[in-house]
Amino acid sequence: MDKSILEGATGYLEYLDKVGSEFRSAYEKTELSEETRQKVSGLKEERNLLVFTEAYCPDCVVALPFVQRMMEENPNIHVYIKRMKGAQDFLREAVGDARIPTVISFNGKMEPVGAYVEFPEALKDMMRSASVEDKKEFVSRYRRGTYNDLIEDALLALL
Repeated sequence: MDKSILEGATGYLEYLDKVGSEFRSAYEKTELSEETRQKVSGLKEERNLLVFTEAYCPDCVVALPFVQRMMEENPNIHVYIKRMKGAQDFLREAVGDARIPTVISFNGKMEPVGAYVEFPEALKDMMRSASVEDKKEFVSRYRRGTYNDLIEDALLALL
């Protein structure tokens, strides 16, 4: 894949100026665990993280600050933020679904490395056999930060 997919993307801090205050507040409160910081700092290869989001998405509020914090730990990580609107066909082709947040990781040659779609896979696994009410509770806990460790692990796997 070539870098043309990155056209029109913004950086995370620029994105914060365009969205609601809850995004900035979440970013200011988000800290990486020491273990994650060490792993991210040790990354020697370039990673381009293409993030699809929308300002109305509460799940984006939770996950996106972790992406930015990882970038701040290592100059080999580059973050590109794009709106999902208008990119649904690309997302369906690239990751099989058009959900947000979606983070697609590419190496320095723009070869796909992996993707994070909506929630960490470990959380999706917990939700698969849960009742509708339990699924709502999982999502509520996710949005309150209960599963931040799962977000970190899932994003680390992209690096």
